[in-house]
Amino acid sequence: MPPGPAATAGSPATAGSRPTEDWKRLVRLLDEREIVLSTEGDRLEYLAPPGAMDAHLVALIKGERQRLLAALTGDGAAEASAPAGIAQARMHRSHGRVVDPSLWNITQRITLRGPLDPDRLQRALTALTARHRSLRTRYTPTDLGLLQQVLPAPAALPLPVAAVGDAVGDAGEAVAAATREEAATPFDLGAPPLLRARLLRLAPDHHVLLLTIHHIVLDGWSLATLLADLGTLYGDHLAVLPEPGSMIEHACWERTVVTREAVRRATARYAERLAGLPLTVPLPTDRPRPERRSGHGGVLRFELTPELTAALNRCAARRSTTPAAVVLAALGDLLGELTGDDESLVMLSTANRRRREHERLVGLLTTNLPVRLPNRAPGGFAALIDRAAEALASTLDRADVPFGLLTEDLRALGLALPPSFPQVMLVVQSTPAPVLELTGLDVLVEDVPGSSARSDLLLMLTPEGRGLAGLAEYDADLFDEATVRGWIDGLVRRLAEQVPPLA
Repeated sequence: MPPGPAATAGSPATAGSRPTEDWKRLVRLLDEREIVLSTEGDRLEYLAPPGAMDAHLVALIKGERQRLLAALTGDGAAEASAPAGIAQARMHRSHGRVVDPSLWNITQRITLRGPLDPDRLQRALTALTARHRSLRTRYTPTDLGLLQQVLPAPAALPLPVAAVGDAVGDAGEAVAAATREEAATPFDLGAPPLLRARLLRLAPDHHVLLLTIHHIVLDGWSLATLLADLGTLYGDHLAVLPEPGSMIEHACWERTVVTREAVRRATARYAERLAGLPLTVPLPTDRPRPERRSGHGGVLRFELTPELTAALNRCAARRSTTPAAVVLAALGDLLGELTGDDESLVMLSTANRRRREHERLVGLLTTNLPVRLPNRAPGGFAALIDRAAEALASTLDRADVPFGLLTEDLRALGLALPPSFPQVMLVVQSTPAPVLELTGLDVLVEDVPGSSARSDLLLMLTPEGRGLAGLAEYDADLFDEATVRGWIDGLVRRLAEQVPPLA
């Protein structure tokens, strides 16, 4: 059951003793039969396909029960454990491979004006960490694969408070420096909590809260939930909130869906779907591509006006599709001009929250779906929207297995996915940017873009007021800011010229 055991026998979390032949046999059978083990307290639980738990395996589990519990719980340190989710395992690999792991930090700069109570805020942050287990989860490679191990809630989440300069200029630079430092400080994924908070005091009624969380426990949907809960808990840290979702339960369920057979079928479907498509997006670079990315990136911001956003929504509705399809059509037109190709492979990020239990789950669930994007269509931009909508619908029909699990198998089948894959990514958020409401305070939440790049070019659109706020993240090893600015201007111009007449 992908991803399976990744460590060798005798790795951490096998109670430190020499592995026996029974242990090795048990680990192999659990993997071959796609049996999912988890713990809650001192209970050992499992999910197994029909017929997988025969008498021989049951006897092995009973004989090795203490070793299993030690492996799963880290010798009793964890209050709950399970295999890491698929997105978590992917993020864990990425964290270990990149030159600068702070690439995966999510930092929020939160300006607070009014009579803030720092002790009350610390109690709320502590209660937040106790409520959402993902914030206090560590990730441990073991004989049983990569595990997520939930550690007990801390007695108090650290909230260091620092006074910054009195002069406006000094204070502004101090806040900027502290923000840069926070965003650039990586996490150790084996040492939770994977959330840090720092409070800067500019004046008795003016503070800045820096909140940094690793992407392995958070996505955009989760951030909104997290900040909403923080606001409630600041009002009353003992407040009773709806039951949060569980990444332990999600990961176990996910592994009953994403089986080896499901991966095999998905690989065959994508191999057929992507056949004949240029899998490299040859964007014109300002410098040769280095053998290894430094990770250095740049960020540009742009916006779609309320009028253009309204036209975008009307156009999508008239053509029975989504705004994402309209944006994809404009992006395809741009990529056709830049590359000369008739089609391009673009990765579209989706929330991947398909069950009711996912609504209040704080964790990383997002997945990237490959869209075989047409760059040209007879019949003009309207036809291009229709073709983009068809490509998007076809991709969503295949969303049950994360594409990231399939890339190596697809390469083995001869699909020439580039080493730098994914190259072009698009994120179209349907929910507004997260907000935080704290009793008695005026609050401004600002996302802090990192200084690293996750792909050649990533475009993100997020509702802001009645318009859309845009962000372009690009690989600074390859592109100058002016080059990317020209592309963004071209994308916005296409939307402004082509969409209103179709709305």
